[in-house]
Amino acid sequence: MRTRFLSAIISFLLVSIALGSCLDSEETTAYSSDATIHAFSLETIHGVDYKFEIDQLNNLIYNLDSMPVDADTLIDSIQIDQISVAWTVTSADTVLNTEAYHNLLPAMNATGSEGIKLKVYAPDGVTTRDYTLQIRVHRQDPDSLMWTRMDREGDPISQTINQEGQKVVILNDELLLYTSTSELYRTSTAPGQYGWSRQLVTGLPEEADITTLTNFNDRLYILAEGAVYSSDITGTSWEEVTGLSGNVLSLLANIPSNDITGRAATLAGIRLNEAGAQEFCTTTDGQSWTSGNAVPEGFPTQHIYYANYTTGSRVGQTVITGMPRSNEEKTIPWMTADGTDWAALETNTENASCPDMDNPFIMRYNNRFYIFGGTMEDIYESETGIAWQEIERKFLLPPSFAGKTSYTVAVDHTPQGVTAVDEKRDFIWVIFGGNGTATEVWHGRLNKLGFERE
Repeated sequence: MRTRFLSAIISFLLVSIALGSCLDSEETTAYSSDATIHAFSLETIHGVDYKFEIDQLNNLIYNLDSMPVDADTLIDSIQIDQISVAWTVTSADTVLNTEAYHNLLPAMNATGSEGIKLKVYAPDGVTTRDYTLQIRVHRQDPDSLMWTRMDREGDPISQTINQEGQKVVILNDELLLYTSTSELYRTSTAPGQYGWSRQLVTGLPEEADITTLTNFNDRLYILAEGAVYSSDITGTSWEEVTGLSGNVLSLLANIPSNDITGRAATLAGIRLNEAGAQEFCTTTDGQSWTSGNAVPEGFPTQHIYYANYTTGSRVGQTVITGMPRSNEEKTIPWMTADGTDWAALETNTENASCPDMDNPFIMRYNNRFYIFGGTMEDIYESETGIAWQEIERKFLLPPSFAGKTSYTVAVDHTPQGVTAVDEKRDFIWVIFGGNGTATEVWHGRLNKLGFERE
């Protein structure tokens, strides 16, 4: 009733103005029938101006980028910074203006036809147009790392692993978990398709070290007392690669191809040369090694984890961590561009090094480097891989991780070009087990990497 009364007043005023003009002049004034909202914005949220789109076809006003989680405590009393119309806009029985504070909570995360209804009056006093205002607010803190425990009672992997450890690797949209040289467990990494199945493994000798498991060119590779064994993507049937076997000490990293440098995809390792000295070695065909530089003192050879990334100039780099530690006070990553020449990413700046930890895991995630491991209590971050700092809030490990020292980790990045929310990945998979401990499967993801827009 109050809305109809307000409309009547507006129409009466317009008619009065028109009649007054007719009395003063013989000319008739034509008033615009434009009832369109041309621009809309709110005052800043935490200093950020959130852009609003106006869908004129569907009469919908909405913000492209979602506001932070705590925006609900601000939009319950907020000023409209700009609303561009030819004459006036009302919501219910209230005229919207930029001087008053408005409660916009009913518009928060509204969908479909829900939201705050706005009615626009054209200057002619006859034409009106209805819009719906929807304000998108994150339901989760975008900068927090959210963890979920995936395993459940009755899963095939619900068991106690008595050997030294396990190793997980991601290959062709699957997570492959080796618990021994005779069995593996696999699950799809595609969202909504999680579920383990057990398979027997053949062809691997008992002395094979499953912690050396590496994927390269859609095949898997593993070491067994200096010999190299390989399997296709199934990971179940293995055979020795004679051209790679002989005095191989370590498999380091799968280095992707790079168009800028012209480098082909490369598998890097360490072997003893004819003089009995350690040297880096690389292969691009998975059949024979090419010798590289001598391995410097303190370079890790066991429990290797690596992270690939591309610099601003589009040159590919690879960074690794591993054991044994060359320094009892800090964890030192190593970097290479081709697998034959490596440099220590060490700093002497006080309090800038990553502290020492057993079996450190390194990853490139959300355009930064992260390291965690040891007793699984803390995460350290770095922009370049040289200077590190402990993360104290939001991007954290669950408290239940603390003290669990037998683990294997892999990151399943979202494939390039994927934008649909239900197809995004970027999950950090952490699987505990080994040394007589039961298996636990977790995955974590930075919340904003799962949002529709970042």
